[in-house]
Amino acid sequence: MELFLNEVFSFPIIIFTVPLIVFMLFWLMAFAGLIDIEILDFDTDSDADATSGTWIESLGLDGVPLTVVLTLVDIYAFAFTYLARKYLMPLFDGVLTATAVGFIVAVFAVVIAIPFAAICCKPLRKVFHTHEAVSKKDLHGVICTVTTQTVTESFGQAASDDGMVYTIRANVPNDLSKGSRVVLLEFSQETDSYTVASEAEVMAMSSSSV
Repeated sequence: MELFLNEVFSFPIIIFTVPLIVFMLFWLMAFAGLIDIEILDFDTDSDADATSGTWIESLGLDGVPLTVVLTLVDIYAFAFTYLARKYLMPLFDGVLTATAVGFIVAVFAVVIAIPFAAICCKPLRKVFHTHEAVSKKDLHGVICTVTTQTVTESFGQAASDDGMVYTIRANVPNDLSKGSRVVLLEFSQETDSYTVASEAEVMAMSSSSV
């Protein structure tokens, strides 16, 4: 174990080890519902974001949150760098400095990791697929389950029964928590999110209006 730790925290593997630790902590927090997995995804209305989206699509990394893309690339780059340091770098002893070889290996590891990450992204697109044919404004009334620990005016996420994931917002204070059933009420294009209310609250409002 000590030998393995010495390896993964040595150059150039450490370039990918540190981000991998960060991503592991991120996904633990995401699975606990403490953070939105789409935290790095932004609206693509601007020219800069549109160009970035085209670049990602050209690499086959589109259709999933950017956090998933970065995690996959880092995992593969880490693995390739680990193998290269163990079996390839010794071949260049005396030819190039260890630092130079390390940087070259790190760059090639990223280049090699990208197509492997793209292959993994293909089946994952179904999980994060959104039905573009249906306007987001027309989805009001859809019942979802909250997947984050809380829902506030600036944070929250929920999933519908068919697996669709939505960014949601609600006025505070409220009793919404992970597992609560909510109804999508109004879509905000500005924040790309839905205002929600609990299913019980919406049913009560409907009953009183009859």
